[in-house]
Amino acid sequence: MVAGGNAVCAALLAGWPIDRVLVGPAGEASEWADLARDAEVPIVLVAEEILAYLSDLPSAPEVLAFARLPTAHDAALPTAGLTVVLDDIGDPGNVGTLIRTADAVGAAAVLTTESSADAFGPKAVRASAGSLFHLPPLAWPDRSPSALVAAFEREAVPIVVAVAHDGESCFDYHWPSRCALVLGHETRGVAAKWQAAATARVTIPIVGRAESLNVAAAGAVLLYAWRIHHAPTE
Repeated sequence: MVAGGNAVCAALLAGWPIDRVLVGPAGEASEWADLARDAEVPIVLVAEEILAYLSDLPSAPEVLAFARLPTAHDAALPTAGLTVVLDDIGDPGNVGTLIRTADAVGAAAVLTTESSADAFGPKAVRASAGSLFHLPPLAWPDRSPSALVAAFEREAVPIVVAVAHDGESCFDYHWPSRCALVLGHETRGVAAKWQAAATARVTIPIVGRAESLNVAAAGAVLLYAWRIHHAPTE
Protein backbone atom coordinates (compact mmCIF):
# COMPACT_ATOMS: atom_id res chain seq x y z
CA MET A 1 0.00 0.00 0.00
CA VAL A 2 1.30 3.46 -0.97
CA ALA A 3 0.10 6.45 1.06
CA GLY A 4 0.20 10.12 0.16
CA GLY A 5 0.11 12.16 -3.01
CA ASN A 6 3.87 12.39 -3.62
CA ALA A 7 4.46 8.66 -3.24
CA VAL A 8 1.45 7.71 -5.34
CA CYS A 9 2.50 10.14 -8.09
CA ALA A 10 6.04 8.70 -8.05
CA ALA A 11 4.68 5.16 -8.38
CA LEU A 12 2.39 6.11 -11.26
CA LEU A 13 5.09 8.07 -13.09
CA ALA A 14 7.49 5.14 -12.72
CA GLY A 15 4.94 2.81 -14.30
CA TRP A 16 4.70 0.68 -11.16
CA PRO A 17 1.92 -1.93 -11.39
CA ILE A 18 -0.96 -0.48 -9.38
CA ASP A 19 -4.29 -2.25 -8.96
CA ARG A 20 -6.38 0.71 -7.77
CA VAL A 21 -6.18 4.19 -6.32
CA LEU A 22 -8.39 5.29 -3.44
CA VAL A 23 -9.15 9.01 -3.16
CA GLY A 24 -11.25 11.09 -0.82
CA PRO A 25 -14.23 13.25 -1.74
CA ALA A 26 -12.08 16.11 -3.11
CA GLY A 27 -9.56 13.90 -4.88
CA GLU A 28 -11.06 13.56 -8.34
CA ALA A 29 -9.44 16.76 -9.59
CA SER A 30 -5.97 15.98 -8.24
CA GLU A 31 -2.71 15.28 -10.08
CA TRP A 32 -2.62 11.66 -8.95
CA ALA A 33 -6.16 11.10 -10.18
CA ASP A 34 -5.16 12.45 -13.61
CA LEU A 35 -2.09 10.20 -13.67
CA ALA A 36 -4.19 7.19 -12.66
CA ARG A 37 -6.66 7.87 -15.48
CA ASP A 38 -3.82 8.23 -17.97
CA ALA A 39 -2.44 4.87 -16.80
CA GLU A 40 -5.94 3.32 -16.89
CA VAL A 41 -5.73 2.52 -13.17
CA PRO A 42 -9.16 2.25 -11.51
CA ILE A 43 -10.03 5.11 -9.14
CA VAL A 44 -12.26 4.42 -6.16
CA LEU A 45 -13.87 7.31 -4.27
CA VAL A 46 -14.04 6.63 -0.53
CA ALA A 47 -14.82 8.55 2.64
CA GLU A 48 -11.95 10.12 4.57
CA GLU A 49 -12.67 7.69 7.41
CA ILE A 50 -11.81 4.78 5.12
CA LEU A 51 -8.47 6.34 4.20
CA ALA A 52 -7.71 6.90 7.89
CA TYR A 53 -8.65 3.31 8.75
CA LEU A 54 -6.47 1.77 6.03
CA SER A 55 -3.41 3.93 6.69
CA ASP A 56 -1.03 3.85 9.65
CA LEU A 57 -0.48 7.60 9.44
CA PRO A 58 -1.58 9.89 12.31
CA SER A 59 -4.12 11.56 10.02
CA ALA A 60 -5.90 10.39 6.90
CA PRO A 61 -3.77 10.62 3.72
CA GLU A 62 -5.29 12.33 0.71
CA VAL A 63 -4.81 9.23 -1.43
CA LEU A 64 -3.88 5.55 -1.15
CA ALA A 65 -2.78 3.15 -3.85
CA PHE A 66 -2.61 -0.63 -3.82
CA ALA A 67 0.52 -1.67 -5.68
CA ARG A 68 1.85 -5.11 -6.54
CA LEU A 69 5.10 -6.35 -5.00
CA PRO A 70 7.86 -7.48 -7.35
CA THR A 71 8.10 -11.20 -7.97
CA ALA A 72 11.29 -12.86 -6.72
CA HIS A 73 13.52 -13.87 -9.59
CA ASP A 74 17.18 -14.34 -10.43
CA ALA A 75 17.89 -10.78 -11.49
CA ALA A 76 21.28 -10.09 -12.98
CA LEU A 77 23.69 -7.76 -11.25
CA PRO A 78 24.21 -4.42 -12.99
CA THR A 79 27.11 -4.50 -15.44
CA ALA A 80 28.37 -1.11 -14.25
CA GLY A 81 28.03 1.35 -11.40
CA LEU A 82 27.41 1.05 -7.70
CA THR A 83 25.30 -1.61 -6.02
CA VAL A 84 24.27 -0.69 -2.48
CA VAL A 85 23.81 -3.63 -0.12
CA LEU A 86 21.81 -3.07 3.08
CA ASP A 87 22.72 -5.85 5.50
CA ASP A 88 20.80 -6.36 8.74
CA ILE A 89 19.40 -2.82 8.81
CA GLY A 90 16.33 -3.22 10.97
CA ASP A 91 14.83 0.27 10.94
CA PRO A 92 12.56 0.63 7.88
CA GLY A 93 13.04 4.40 8.03
CA ASN A 94 16.78 3.94 7.51
CA VAL A 95 16.15 1.46 4.70
CA GLY A 96 13.88 3.91 2.88
CA THR A 97 16.24 6.83 3.44
CA LEU A 98 19.20 4.86 2.07
CA ILE A 99 17.22 3.88 -1.02
CA ARG A 100 16.42 7.57 -1.50
CA THR A 101 20.11 8.50 -1.22
CA ALA A 102 21.16 5.68 -3.55
CA ASP A 103 18.69 7.02 -6.09
CA ALA A 104 20.06 10.55 -5.64
CA VAL A 105 23.67 9.57 -6.38
CA GLY A 106 22.74 7.48 -9.40
CA ALA A 107 23.46 4.04 -7.94
CA ALA A 108 22.79 1.17 -10.30
CA ALA A 109 20.97 -1.10 -7.83
CA VAL A 110 20.05 -1.77 -4.21
CA LEU A 111 19.97 -5.13 -2.45
CA THR A 112 18.56 -5.83 1.00
CA THR A 113 19.61 -8.94 2.88
CA GLU A 114 17.09 -11.26 4.47
CA SER A 115 17.65 -9.77 7.95
CA SER A 116 16.94 -6.19 6.88
CA ALA A 117 13.60 -4.43 7.27
CA ASP A 118 11.03 -4.79 4.52
CA ALA A 119 11.76 -2.15 1.89
CA PHE A 120 8.11 -2.26 0.82
CA GLY A 121 6.67 -1.70 4.29
CA PRO A 122 4.74 1.57 4.83
CA LYS A 123 7.47 3.34 6.82
CA ALA A 124 10.21 2.46 4.32
CA VAL A 125 8.03 3.52 1.39
CA ARG A 126 7.40 6.91 3.02
CA ALA A 127 11.07 7.40 3.92
CA SER A 128 12.13 6.67 0.35
CA ALA A 129 10.04 9.66 -0.84
CA GLY A 130 9.21 7.92 -4.10
CA SER A 131 12.72 6.61 -4.80
CA LEU A 132 11.63 3.06 -4.01
CA PHE A 133 9.75 3.11 -7.32
CA HIS A 134 12.77 4.45 -9.22
CA LEU A 135 15.27 2.04 -7.66
CA PRO A 136 13.47 -0.93 -6.10
CA PRO A 137 15.70 -3.50 -4.38
CA LEU A 138 16.58 -6.41 -6.66
CA ALA A 139 14.12 -9.21 -5.94
CA TRP A 140 16.08 -12.40 -5.40
CA PRO A 141 14.67 -15.53 -3.75
CA ASP A 142 17.87 -16.03 -1.71
CA ARG A 143 19.08 -12.82 -0.07
CA SER A 144 21.42 -14.41 2.45
CA PRO A 145 24.91 -12.91 2.73
CA SER A 146 26.37 -16.18 1.45
CA ALA A 147 24.29 -16.11 -1.73
CA LEU A 148 24.90 -12.42 -2.38
CA VAL A 149 28.65 -12.67 -1.77
CA ALA A 150 28.80 -15.59 -4.20
CA ALA A 151 26.95 -13.54 -6.84
CA PHE A 152 29.43 -10.65 -6.57
CA GLU A 153 32.44 -12.97 -6.54
CA ARG A 154 31.25 -14.78 -9.68
CA GLU A 155 31.40 -11.49 -11.55
CA ALA A 156 34.55 -10.23 -9.81
CA VAL A 157 32.72 -7.20 -8.37
CA PRO A 158 34.80 -5.54 -5.62
CA ILE A 159 33.05 -5.67 -2.23
CA VAL A 160 33.58 -2.52 -0.16
CA VAL A 161 32.48 -2.88 3.46
CA ALA A 162 31.70 0.14 5.63
CA VAL A 163 33.24 -0.13 9.10
CA ALA A 164 32.99 2.33 11.98
CA HIS A 165 36.71 2.26 12.79
CA ASP A 166 40.11 1.25 11.41
CA GLY A 167 39.18 1.23 7.73
CA GLU A 168 40.71 3.34 4.97
CA SER A 169 39.31 6.86 4.85
CA CYS A 170 36.37 6.91 2.45
CA PHE A 171 37.77 10.19 1.06
CA ASP A 172 41.20 8.72 0.31
CA TYR A 173 39.99 5.37 -1.01
CA HIS A 174 40.10 4.97 -4.79
CA TRP A 175 36.55 3.81 -5.37
CA PRO A 176 36.10 1.36 -8.27
CA SER A 177 33.50 2.48 -10.77
CA ARG A 178 31.74 -0.86 -10.45
CA CYS A 179 31.55 -2.11 -6.89
CA ALA A 180 29.26 -3.17 -4.08
CA LEU A 181 29.06 -0.98 -0.98
CA VAL A 182 27.85 -2.95 2.04
CA LEU A 183 26.24 -1.04 4.92
CA GLY A 184 25.42 -2.93 8.09
CA HIS A 185 23.85 -2.82 11.52
CA GLU A 186 24.93 0.19 13.59
CA THR A 187 26.13 -1.99 16.49
CA ARG A 188 26.98 -5.36 14.97
CA GLY A 189 28.22 -4.15 11.60
CA VAL A 190 27.94 -6.42 8.57
CA ALA A 191 27.75 -10.21 8.61
CA ALA A 192 31.01 -12.15 8.93
CA LYS A 193 30.59 -13.42 5.36
CA TRP A 194 30.87 -9.85 4.03
CA GLN A 195 33.90 -9.16 6.22
CA ALA A 196 35.67 -12.24 4.93
CA ALA A 197 34.95 -11.35 1.30
CA ALA A 198 35.75 -7.63 1.56
CA THR A 199 38.05 -6.18 -1.07
CA ALA A 200 38.31 -3.01 1.02
CA ARG A 201 37.04 -1.59 4.29
CA VAL A 202 36.24 2.10 4.43
CA THR A 203 35.63 4.40 7.38
CA ILE A 204 34.27 7.93 7.68
CA PRO A 205 36.82 10.04 9.61
CA ILE A 206 35.33 11.38 12.84
CA VAL A 207 36.78 14.77 13.79
CA GLY A 208 34.64 15.56 16.82
CA ARG A 209 33.75 13.46 19.83
CA ALA A 210 30.88 11.46 18.30
CA GLU A 211 31.69 7.76 18.24
CA SER A 212 29.99 7.14 14.91
CA LEU A 213 27.15 8.20 12.61
CA ASN A 214 23.65 6.86 12.17
CA VAL A 215 23.67 4.36 9.30
CA ALA A 216 21.51 6.59 7.10
CA ALA A 217 23.87 9.55 7.61
CA ALA A 218 26.95 7.37 7.15
CA GLY A 219 25.47 5.86 4.01
CA ALA A 220 24.91 9.32 2.53
CA VAL A 221 28.55 10.29 3.12
CA LEU A 222 29.87 7.05 1.63
CA LEU A 223 27.57 7.13 -1.38
CA TYR A 224 28.65 10.65 -2.24
CA ALA A 225 32.31 9.72 -1.70
CA TRP A 226 31.81 7.15 -4.47
CA ARG A 227 29.91 9.67 -6.62
CA ILE A 228 32.69 12.28 -6.35
CA HIS A 229 35.15 9.75 -7.77
CA HIS A 230 32.78 8.91 -10.62
CA ALA A 231 30.93 12.10 -11.42
CA PRO A 232 29.15 11.84 -14.78
CA THR A 233 30.84 13.71 -17.61
CA GLU A 234 28.94 16.19 -19.76
